[in-house]
Amino acid sequence: MRGDAGPPPASVSWTFDPWREQPAAAGIAALAVLAFWFAIAWLRFPLVFAIALGAMAAAPLLPALVPAACRVSAAGASRRGLIVTAHRAWRDVRRIDDVPVGVLLSPLSARGWLDATRALTLPMPAPRRAELRGVVRGLWGADEGSPRG
Repeated sequence: MRGDAGPPPASVSWTFDPWREQPAAAGIAALAVLAFWFAIAWLRFPLVFAIALGAMAAAPLLPALVPAACRVSAAGASRRGLIVTAHRAWRDVRRIDDVPVGVLLSPLSARGWLDATRALTLPMPAPRRAELRGVVRGLWGADEGSPRG
């Protein structure tokens, strides 16, 4: 872990593989998706409707199934998954919370129910979690123009 030896790095990238980090959770999520798809097939919905329902059933569980490529830099943070890349500029981050899997970057100054939809979670591999949390906080703190509540 970096101490106060100098400025934060220009950028840091890492990947988080849920199958390696949390295999039980990934397996349960995969079984849940398969169960949803089985139910949709069993109900014999029209094909287009079944595909849409299947995608909607799987989408919330993708972070538990698909590896994420994360990057933090002086400009902000991003997480790339299977379908979407989410970006958050430091000026839009008002709070950073440690969560079991990494850090949560929130645009809200206080915890609330909107964090579930508006915050960006950066999952981190367990061996580097403390180091990466420090880097994220260092880069966030280095952004002079960011509003803090």
